[in-house]
Amino acid sequence: MRLKPLHLWGLIALTGMGLYASPPTTGAKFWSTDPNLDCSAAHALAIQVQLATGGLGTSCLVSGTFVWMVAGGAWSSSIRVAAPASGAIAVDYGFWQDGKRISMDATSSNGAPMVSSNLVELVLNANQPSEIRLVGATDSAPQYAATQTGFVYANIFCPDAATCANVVPQLLYSFSSIKPWSLAVPIAWDSGFSSFQPPGILPRWSATGIQDATHEISFAICNQFRVPAVFSVQVFDANGSLIGQAATPSIPVATVQGFLLRDLIPTPLPPGVLKITVDGGPSLSSVAFFQFEGDSATNLQVSYDGPLNPVPGLR
Repeated sequence: MRLKPLHLWGLIALTGMGLYASPPTTGAKFWSTDPNLDCSAAHALAIQVQLATGGLGTSCLVSGTFVWMVAGGAWSSSIRVAAPASGAIAVDYGFWQDGKRISMDATSSNGAPMVSSNLVELVLNANQPSEIRLVGATDSAPQYAATQTGFVYANIFCPDAATCANVVPQLLYSFSSIKPWSLAVPIAWDSGFSSFQPPGILPRWSATGIQDATHEISFAICNQFRVPAVFSVQVFDANGSLIGQAATPSIPVATVQGFLLRDLIPTPLPPGVLKITVDGGPSLSSVAFFQFEGDSATNLQVSYDGPLNPVPGLR
């Protein structure tokens, strides 16, 4: 295995390739026969793939985190991805809760039987789309009355760097049985391997939203660091003045926790547009923000908020 030229921060260090089996090689060809395959254009790993016919192939590998998944009760989550026109891909989705793997029941858009596992594998031909719907935790079947939260960690295998750089998976949340909420979020990539797909594991994040009598801001933080971490949350008003701050409880390693802004900062905030930052100091994280207003909801654009190249070797 040849490593991409940067420090392997975040969950790729925590999970390791040992927890993810190589996808089946009996279908679409998501690997190359070139043993010297160059994946550096996508800042990707070049890994060996054991072929069903014998011998080894080589794939480029990129990986990332869907910061928050929720399924069961009134909620469901769906993960969509399509292989680019340039080539086939293989995908591993691993499901995590409180730092441990969790078995989820999932259905597929291809009509395959329901899968009950902590890992779902896909192999897609060029241009082939796919949707995986998470119904709920396996141990809550068949009613799935209990709502389960956690995160999804994805590995994506490609036959070349260009194909990896053009894969754009997304996760969608549905709460339609009670309110017509449907939200979509992008993946938080482990590293910045394309100008169109910035890194999703960094120490400081921000979003802009509205908090007042009818608007609610919430967010989820996934601790991508090697030790439990406390994150500082600051709020700035329309003038750029700091008007509130608080610290989160300690979040364990490889764990996601969600917060309502008003619960974390109970002091009154002026109504209107606000900027919220999440700062881990030395601790790395991935963050998702959401805006709720009555029967409507949307995800908020999240951006890195700090100096360039904040972590040595992380690009």
